[in-house]
Amino acid sequence: MIDVRPTVEFASVIYGPGGVALDDPAENYHEASRLYPDVAPGRLPTLLELSRHPELLQTVARASRTHGQRPGIDLPDAGLGRALLRDVLRARRSRAPRDSAALPEIALAAVLGAAYRSAAGRRPVPSGGALYPLEVYVVALRVERVEPAVYHYDPYRHRLERLRPADPESVAAALVDPQGLERAAALVVVTAVFWRTRFKYGQRGYRFALLEAGHLMQNVVLAAAALDVDALPLGGFYDSELNALVGADGLEQSSVYAVLLGGRG
Repeated sequence: MIDVRPTVEFASVIYGPGGVALDDPAENYHEASRLYPDVAPGRLPTLLELSRHPELLQTVARASRTHGQRPGIDLPDAGLGRALLRDVLRARRSRAPRDSAALPEIALAAVLGAAYRSAAGRRPVPSGGALYPLEVYVVALRVERVEPAVYHYDPYRHRLERLRPADPESVAAALVDPQGLERAAALVVVTAVFWRTRFKYGQRGYRFALLEAGHLMQNVVLAAAALDVDALPLGGFYDSELNALVGADGLEQSSVYAVLLGGRG
């Protein structure tokens, strides 16, 4: 028998007796990003015009920042073993690193590959219009054969591109609750380059970028579970500090998700 109990209605607590305010920013954004039958078709001529520009088509086909001039690390091809999806789904937990063990390079490579590696131009996540607006960064703290530093992940070459040294104090200052960071092997940061989806989908593109970040993070935590690596997804971060850590400007590109990874694997 299902135990059905009444729940507290929090809407009146959040919005007050008058309901949602006219200038509520969340409501304004949600309204601005809605689709209506008489609005979406109106964008078709613009999309057709954009499709006639070869340089734009080339940009869409290779939606990723690259830092080929920087020193980097070519990651090994790595799989997830013979783990069954049903077992990985049962084992998945959001868990802070339990010890300060190092993360093997091959385990990090497997997680990043499952998250966003490009194969024949496609990534392992659904993406609105296959525009791939996300960028992935790794703050390596204790990863075998990887010098502690901030890296950008190149999904085409499956490579870490070194950007700058990793300052543990700056990493801790970017997180609302840095507990567990002292035992973490790496912090993976996901940013969104919003114009990649907005040029086609307008305000709706912002929703698509956030949805894609969720798909990517699910791949990360499932891959981590398959490898017996602790993973703790994080939404509690200070935007400006985390953006500065990975080099995002906070406007065209901004941090939208992060995850702490433990060792072992």
